[in-house]
Amino acid sequence: MGWLGRSLQAKGDLAAAIEMDNQAFALGNPRRGVALMHGPLTLYLAGQLVEAAQQGKLAVDAARAGRDTELTMYALSHYGLSLGAIGRYRDAARAFAEAREFGRKYGVLPPLARSISMSGGFHLSVFDLAGAESIHSEARELARSLNFMPTIVSSGIDLLFVHIRRMDLARAQALLPEIEREAAATPGWHDWLWHGRLKQVRAELELACGNASTAFECAQGAIAYWRGNGRIKYEALGHVTAARALRAGGRTRDAIAHARDALAVARRSADPSLLLWTLNVLLALDGDDALADEARSVSAAIKRELPDKSMERQFDQSELVLAIPRG
Repeated sequence: MGWLGRSLQAKGDLAAAIEMDNQAFALGNPRRGVALMHGPLTLYLAGQLVEAAQQGKLAVDAARAGRDTELTMYALSHYGLSLGAIGRYRDAARAFAEAREFGRKYGVLPPLARSISMSGGFHLSVFDLAGAESIHSEARELARSLNFMPTIVSSGIDLLFVHIRRMDLARAQALLPEIEREAAATPGWHDWLWHGRLKQVRAELELACGNASTAFECAQGAIAYWRGNGRIKYEALGHVTAARALRAGGRTRDAIAHARDALAVARRSADPSLLLWTLNVLLALDGDDALADEARSVSAAIKRELPDKSMERQFDQSELVLAIPRG
């Protein structure tokens, strides 16, 4: 049943995968098993972030108690991913550090490359772009040495987001065809996820290049895709990009509608960085004191959880934070 759940996840049917995992758990309280190992990731992808962190903690505890090498690597990685998504960045950093140490010590190298790649996610979310680039480059290099294509592609997509958000557009344009070829050559498990993330990459890249009309079309495609697959994060980011593209094209009323949709979607998530993204775009278009107060509160909460001073500086200097009106 656990593997059936993974097959459903691989097709992008997250709701059915979660239901299958729940049926597996209802049969007992397994201390090992595929549903326990991968269930937290499915919950994360579906935007059920608090539940993902709770289930991730159960998996980590089971892995430690059972001295299970495979479960330890996957459990720590998924737990760290979920913690980072709900704004517990210090705890996420500790989970990923433990996974890194364990993977190196016992030579569990493909899952180690995967874990390193996942650890870069929250760095990108809190605008530590230099840190994210370093982490994803390391993950991609290790994955290449192992010919482990899932991480080669996944970290490549993250590097595309890094380059675009740093306005290093030449590097993004050079890397995109390579990542698209690698994704097309690696069918199966990650197809649905990569396909949708690349839609968002194209939308952000077109907007960064000043092609507002094309960016809006790409963003519309991303929104429709993710609404059907249930990934709240990318549905919200699609609306953010659509709003910015419409604003650049002088369509302010339509831009405000997309910005409000972005915020409504983000409020269904427990991700503070996603909430800040959506607050930022609406503030720029139709802001008021209440939105500004909320943006300052969310920004302060994020900063309190950052694991080091370097990340705090990067966060403070980010475009989104600097745009928040001072109280």
